[in-house]
Amino acid sequence: MKAGVKGVQDLEYEIGFTAGKNSSGHFQFVISENADIKKWEYVGLNINGSIVIGRIEDIVSKSDLMDESIDYESIKRYTENKINDSTNMSYVNVLGRLENDNLVQSREIITPGLKVYKLSSAILKKLFSFPDEESLYIGNLPDTGVPVSINIKGMRRHLAILAQTGAGKSHTASVIMEELLKKGASIIVLDPHADYVFMKKDRDGKIYSDNIDVFRTPLSTGRYSRDDIGIIKEFTIRFQDLTADDIKGIMGIKDNYTQMSPLIDDILKAMKGKKDLNDFMNTAEKLPQDDYRKIKGRLVFLEKIREIFSDYTTGIKDYLGPGKMSVLDLSGMDQYLANYFSFRILSEIYDSKISSEFKYPVFIFVEEAHNFVPPRVNSNIAGMIKKIAAEGRKFGIFLTVITQRPGKIDADVLSQCNSQIILRVTNPIDQNAILQSSENITESLMEDLPSLDTGEAIIVGEIVKMPVIIKVRDRETKPGGSDIDIISLLKEARDEVRKMNNPDEIKKKNKNLLGDF
Repeated sequence: MKAGVKGVQDLEYEIGFTAGKNSSGHFQFVISENADIKKWEYVGLNINGSIVIGRIEDIVSKSDLMDESIDYESIKRYTENKINDSTNMSYVNVLGRLENDNLVQSREIITPGLKVYKLSSAILKKLFSFPDEESLYIGNLPDTGVPVSINIKGMRRHLAILAQTGAGKSHTASVIMEELLKKGASIIVLDPHADYVFMKKDRDGKIYSDNIDVFRTPLSTGRYSRDDIGIIKEFTIRFQDLTADDIKGIMGIKDNYTQMSPLIDDILKAMKGKKDLNDFMNTAEKLPQDDYRKIKGRLVFLEKIREIFSDYTTGIKDYLGPGKMSVLDLSGMDQYLANYFSFRILSEIYDSKISSEFKYPVFIFVEEAHNFVPPRVNSNIAGMIKKIAAEGRKFGIFLTVITQRPGKIDADVLSQCNSQIILRVTNPIDQNAILQSSENITESLMEDLPSLDTGEAIIVGEIVKMPVIIKVRDRETKPGGSDIDIISLLKEARDEVRKMNNPDEIKKKNKNLLGDF
């Protein structure tokens, strides 16, 4: 008997026999009449004392007597007389051989006539768990309820959470953040739609963690009010702390803008006052008329975003610390400005990790990642995300990209994510992008994507021992970012219309306007 393998007693009960043509990677079996099995469940073979494990990819029922050519009266007669020669066949993808509670590659010959067993809960729990320090509990197998965890060490090579709108990607990301917090992780969240701003509270509205902060720039209109969220910290910049490159970046002046870029340097050199925004603007007005005309539009923009400048620059120690989670609420901001603030944060983190100034691992979650790093775009934020995807793991920066449009995110970034959590995706372009991004994604898994229920996910890659479909667990924190309650709001609108058209209300309104006659 192989090391760590107890043999057939670890298998639950017999459910059929292998039949027909099989290979080391796939086999089929005839299902016994009393077997209760479903698609996506796990089965095992006992081959010379080794347990070979597979996942059911499809179940087919067929009959030679009642095939496609049969007419209605004949099939009715057979059915009424209980004449049935149907055979139920299951088609299985081999995942590997069980050895010391782990899967290794299987090369065994699978012959016809082998007994097929349903895997016991004991085996499944071993396959979908890790040592406590490495384990992030994320959900359960849909039918058996067996808990499923992902391995925190697998996140070192980055993670992608992919799903169409409403399938549960933000919910899934929140569950992972909750688990990471329990492990003492440092977490940064770029949050364009305020999906994570309530995570400081639990589902009952009580404080979930004192180590979660929400930051918002003065220019963020915010999807939710301060009364809704609670304490919000301002993310501001002191103009005097900006370098020439910072100012050019805010103003959207690239290095190859040869007529405008030198003018910023000239203005900074000529400033004689407090070197604040007012000093900068006043100095710019003293430029030669032709030069001022070249840069006037950028100065107007700078004036419009004046509110981001304050007497204090939010620094890395404000938002990064051991066991601390910081959510940057970018909701309501122009994408260009969201890019700037995101770049500022990620570049400061990257520099602190390269210099070993901050020694702890940092987990960065980028929501709506397709807006920050689309294909063939060389913006500062796109370049920084690409750099983290390519090199971050060497310095302890681990990336999670979250997107509803996998087909519109940079392919190199997606391919650097060696693990994927994929919820329902029906768009063929996005499905193809997922298929091309990872060798862990098979066509049979892709075929399952459109049929996933909300909150069900396929997990592949280094964070799991083998591909698995799960039901993501409930959040412990207060949800945010959910769809508006359209039914309740429409009912409220109808009530408002009825009130407006009520004769008594009309008389009351007219009386208030005209008074008594």
